[in-house]
Amino acid sequence: MSTSPSPESPPALPPLLRHGLNPDPEARPLMRQTYERMRLYAARALRSLRRPLAYNCLYMHVPKCAGTSVTDAMRSLCPLQKRIGMILARPSRRATALQSGRPEWNIHEDGPESQVIFAYREHLMLYYMADDAPLVCGHFLFSELAHTAFGDRYRFVSVLRNPLDRLVSNYADARLGNYIDMSFGAYLDSEVGWRHATVMLRYFSGRAIIPPAGIAEAMTAARVNLEKFALVGFTDRMPDFAAGFAGVFGAPLRLHHMRSGRFQKPEIDRSARARMEQLCAGDLEFYEHARRRFIA
Repeated sequence: MSTSPSPESPPALPPLLRHGLNPDPEARPLMRQTYERMRLYAARALRSLRRPLAYNCLYMHVPKCAGTSVTDAMRSLCPLQKRIGMILARPSRRATALQSGRPEWNIHEDGPESQVIFAYREHLMLYYMADDAPLVCGHFLFSELAHTAFGDRYRFVSVLRNPLDRLVSNYADARLGNYIDMSFGAYLDSEVGWRHATVMLRYFSGRAIIPPAGIAEAMTAARVNLEKFALVGFTDRMPDFAAGFAGVFGAPLRLHHMRSGRFQKPEIDRSARARMEQLCAGDLEFYEHARRRFIA
């Protein structure tokens, strides 16, 4: 007589999932969430009665570049009957951690195994594009596969911010979200600090991690990929970005609010400023190149 094997014990959850760390630093009060949700649904309902966008939009959300406000405005242009491809950071991290068995800290987009989560997000991106979603947005890298397969129906869009300001905001956000716990000086000498200092090159080159020796190669790839974007805006020129969006997609982009950071910014002395400029040299060069390319 045979007996069935006893079921295996379920795998232990990765540390950050088990202990419930990484609270959402940008969670909004319930009344604010309800108001914004009602306004969004009303706008989408009206949009259902109008002509669709001239193209579907793929919005590559570079972290700490006003992306939440931009995404909210873009979502209001999508009719209710169409699915929106929202690739959210926290759920995608946790799903990847569960599926891979890796700690969430490791597969975080700024962690040592970030290629795992970026591969998962590319999979989700392609899924939504294959479903013909009018908007696909999130913290994903540029994908040559997505551009080759769907470049006829989608126009690629992004927004950039001064790399030094973006780095400071990334540091403050990571501290508030319990991802790091170190002084600003220690952060600038850390691996996470390096990854944050090269965010623009990472996203536009399509590389999850760029070693110091790989900056020149990543710069070449990022510049080539930049030409595949229909529109790149800048946080200090958002009215120009809204006008450019209307020109490409045939609908006005109404930025109702630009969300202000709730993060405590570090004190930055002359030495720290010089170190920031050294770390961000690649991103600063790419940022200036993008401004020359997209600002008339």
